[in-house]
Amino acid sequence: MDTTSEDQQLMVKAIDQICRSIVTDEYSAEIDREARYPVEVMNALAAQGWAALPVPASAGGGGASARDLVVIHDALARHNLVVGQAFFSLWVLGAEAIERMGTQEQKDEWLPRAVEGANIAFALTEPGSGSDAAALRTSAVREGEDFVLNGLKVFITGAAVADVIITAVRTSTEGKKHDGITLLLIDPKAPGVETRKLSKMGLKGLDLCEVFFDNARIPVSAVLGEVDRGWSGVTPGLAKERMLLAALAVGALRDLLDRCLEHAQARTTFGKPIASHQFIADKLVTMRVAIEAGEALTLRAADAVDADDPDAASIAAIAKLYATDAYCTATREAVQIFGGYGFTDEYPVSRHYRDCKYLEIGGGTSEIQKIVIARSMGIRL
Repeated sequence: MDTTSEDQQLMVKAIDQICRSIVTDEYSAEIDREARYPVEVMNALAAQGWAALPVPASAGGGGASARDLVVIHDALARHNLVVGQAFFSLWVLGAEAIERMGTQEQKDEWLPRAVEGANIAFALTEPGSGSDAAALRTSAVREGEDFVLNGLKVFITGAAVADVIITAVRTSTEGKKHDGITLLLIDPKAPGVETRKLSKMGLKGLDLCEVFFDNARIPVSAVLGEVDRGWSGVTPGLAKERMLLAALAVGALRDLLDRCLEHAQARTTFGKPIASHQFIADKLVTMRVAIEAGEALTLRAADAVDADDPDAASIAAIAKLYATDAYCTATREAVQIFGGYGFTDEYPVSRHYRDCKYLEIGGGTSEIQKIVIARSMGIRL
């Protein structure tokens, strides 16, 4: 039974119409091959008002609920995971943080730009602080009306196309590691800031970057939230992030199953379609079950986020853990279903195989999700 509302179903139809006109298999192969940002489809989505969806209605946006965002991310990923990930990383995450923590001046500057499709990246991870994100060391020292930044961020999604980067820095070494962290709105073109793309195996159309700070002077007015209390501004967004990564996994898995089912019904061996062979049918059925379960878990997480449920973090962790694992498992089986063709770049299943791993790492690794879930069960780790 479809649990989405009539409005959400209309959203999906509108997204499908835009994506079908641009995101062909040839287009997806091209942005993958050239490691090129899918600017054409992102511009088309922005022109039709979709960048406004995560922005509060009070700022001229769509005021989308968590459920709305889950449905949209699922729909986008069914066409191309890069497009769905770009929507989340550059249009949802940053706008939500600015709306929640920004000064009125910051909101007045950035939320209207977000509505128009400005790209807002988020820089937290460093070479020595990935899962242990609060151990970050990039320093920001106050000098008059500026902070002087030195350090390095790594694995920053979309930094190469960002208009601004929300960056977590250390402004104090006093107290616990979660203390003394401050968020800054940083222009990636500012003197002393350098962005370098990393070469990676999947999601090639959306850059993953190192961001270097060499005596970069950032005005105090760029502080997002409170000085030394930035960590409390990071954690509220984690449940929504994990929920939406789960939605992306479910959407991508839908596309994968469609392709596997079509191939398995057309390809014949021993006088019948390979879908009629029990081992292949088992793989297809397992994918279908995973989609149903993943969708249910993800929508449950959305409801928890919308209701400000105190257990939203663990519920979202369960959804992400299950959906991303199911998608990665399915990509391996999909290559098997396609056989030798699945091992070539002639068919999209190889791209799914390369892209999927990001979702088990980004937004907190699967191991981190298990820690969150265990703690919600009263298990001390």
